[in-house]
Amino acid sequence: MAEKSKTPKNVANPSLYAKAKAKAKRKFKVYPSAYANAYMVSEYKRMGGKYKGTKKAEGGEMSLKPIPADNKGLPKLPKKVRNKMGFMRNGGEVMMLQGRGCGAMMDSKRKKTRVPRS
Repeated sequence: MAEKSKTPKNVANPSLYAKAKAKAKRKFKVYPSAYANAYMVSEYKRMGGKYKGTKKAEGGEMSLKPIPADNKGLPKLPKKVRNKMGFMRNGGEVMMLQGRGCGAMMDSKRKKTRVPRS
């Protein structure tokens, strides 16, 4: 049977990782647990440890293009779909009347609810 590795391959400083792991084992009665592992990772990072690998993009927003004036159908699409395609601007409403509750409901009491379309 193959032996499990003590530290993951994406750890930049294995000795510091071992210290954080030992600290987590001392603190928690049950070591391989979600709480203990979260504590270990936070301690490793607090001690100055880093992980190897690709960095995530900063900002998180992609640049959205304006909708061309000659495109009549694009503004009618839901915002989520338009943004996925790379266009901006709030366009066609995706509203429908939806009743919540048990039993019959008066039409005047129904509220407009945004229903996600996926």
